[in-house]
Amino acid sequence: SLDLVELIMEMEENFGLQISDEELGKIRTIGDVIAFLKSKGVS
Repeated sequence: SLDLVELIMEMEENFGLQISDEELGKIRTIGDVIAFLKSKGVS
């Protein structure tokens, strides 16, 4: 959805992350977002 795309863009900008298409495909819920950020060392 557009909201998810906007969220991903904000995460990339604010946390200096690059999110691959493969990783993006795994992010569907807020829990997925939190797990992803933790896996990248964002606290």
